[in-house]
Amino acid sequence: MDLANTQFFGLLRARLDHLSERQRLIAENIANSSTPSYRPRDLDTAGFERMLASAAGGRGLTMTRTNPAHMVAGGATEAPQVVTRDDSETTIDGNAVVLEEQMARAAETRMQYETGLALYQKGLDLVRMAARAPGR
Repeated sequence: MDLANTQFFGLLRARLDHLSERQRLIAENIANSSTPSYRPRDLDTAGFERMLASAAGGRGLTMTRTNPAHMVAGGATEAPQVVTRDDSETTIDGNAVVLEEQMARAAETRMQYETGLALYQKGLDLVRMAARAPGR
């Protein structure tokens, strides 16, 4: 059994890849905070949800709405896209990077990445526990 190809570990790995790419874009934005006319880039915020829908492939990995008050999840199938998203201010030279906003996005992405790593580790722990002989 190849754990990397299971649905659980495959989706977690894809999520971590998604977050790594987002962190790379944020670092690029910070590095260009003094570049005239630079506009910050980010991954489309609904990218992971679209990736989940794509991974489901109609096999039932969709969200179930059990209450009319629940939000309805979208279902596009394309991969996450890089989008240009201006921060709250633009300087006179046309640069739209606000370092405080980029740092907040970096911290949010780091926390999500750490959560993904913790889930991956817990999944591996469960597999190890299931593989152990009874009584050990």
